[in-house]
Amino acid sequence: MRKSSYLFLLPFFLLTSCADPDTTDLDVAGLFSGQSERTNVRFTQSMAYNDSVGYPVIAASDETYRVFVCTDTHISDCRDNLEYFISAYRQALDCPLALHLGDHIDAQTHWDFMDAAFTDIPANPLKHDTCLHLVGNHDLYFGQWTTYRSLYRTGTYYAVVQTPSGAQDLFIVLDSGEGSLGSLQLAWLRQLLDWADNQPFRHRIVCTHTHLFKPDASQGHTSNFELEETYELMSLFTRHQIELFLSGHDHSREVYNLNGVTYIVLDALEQKGNPAFYLELTLAPVASSSVSSSLAYSFVSVPDSVSSH
Repeated sequence: MRKSSYLFLLPFFLLTSCADPDTTDLDVAGLFSGQSERTNVRFTQSMAYNDSVGYPVIAASDETYRVFVCTDTHISDCRDNLEYFISAYRQALDCPLALHLGDHIDAQTHWDFMDAAFTDIPANPLKHDTCLHLVGNHDLYFGQWTTYRSLYRTGTYYAVVQTPSGAQDLFIVLDSGEGSLGSLQLAWLRQLLDWADNQPFRHRIVCTHTHLFKPDASQGHTSNFELEETYELMSLFTRHQIELFLSGHDHSREVYNLNGVTYIVLDALEQKGNPAFYLELTLAPVASSSVSSSLAYSFVSVPDSVSSH
């Protein structure tokens, strides 16, 4: 079992856990077992919210548009990189949607400091944009799901971007904060993909915090999906023509193309991680000749002058 590989570190964890619980960034118990509500409970709470408000439909101003994606900001005492990212997508007139793939904060504090960045940076009066948030493992440590819900309401949902012609692109957001979707969320995903097969979506994108392919256990029980779950997810994505799977968590860029699906692990945007990157997606009509592909991506570096602050 995964947890057994951490037994040799137990003395270190016990010593570390003696630190002031208001200042330590290490949730010892959380490395072995989640300290927030478990995955199926979180899913049920997320669905209750979704049922009450529905799923977002976001208007794009053109048939081709961009989506800005970041992950692993781990906000502590500085948020310059996050502010740079927010300013970038809010200034881009062709960007109706941004994604934060999770691990917003470093541990148990700084939620207000992190969330205020989205308020302090003014919106562009010439357009509307939305940022979708995902649950990361650090967002759950120290029982923080209650705080996360108060800010972002739900951890599992989907959003549709609609262009002026009526074309639609599907973005599926999954809660993988504990390294698994859980039985209820996986069943919901199967049903959602069956439904999507009967809809005329141009592009279908799935987003999680946890990646699929890393075999190490550096993050305890949240390190990566179990192999059986990975196999089923990859089979579902191929069968249901998912184009792109986005994840973070590992702080190291990786790109795979397997069975018609592109899997991208994003670099971290965190302040102490240099260089810091975010991702820009360009989604275009499938038959468009204006771009080399109907779905393209590029990695954008945050300038050192920003990250070094």
